[in-house]
Amino acid sequence: MDTALTPIIGQQGVVALYRRSLHLCASTHPSLTRTCDKMPAGMDLTALPSVLVEQSETNALFFGEVLLTTFYELLTTLIGPSLTARLLRDVWKPSLSDTPSQENSP
Repeated sequence: MDTALTPIIGQQGVVALYRRSLHLCASTHPSLTRTCDKMPAGMDLTALPSVLVEQSETNALFFGEVLLTTFYELLTTLIGPSLTARLLRDVWKPSLSDTPSQENSP
């Protein structure tokens, strides 16, 4: 997301969105406050794994989902859903290891 958004809103804009997303995560989900508080002041994503490893797998997945969803929704309120979808199209694509939905049936 940083790579896709920096040319549009600048590095400081991306960091501001990230920090605001952390703040909203903590205020919306009080159970995430401790995790959000441990995040470095900037957008140091290399520190993220060390914070998440302290969490249970369930809590780490929940934190990641809430943070990404909050970031996406916040960006959508600022630049609109169409532009957000276009800018982050490659970020939201399922990975090659994901099972296609038509293969999920028993």
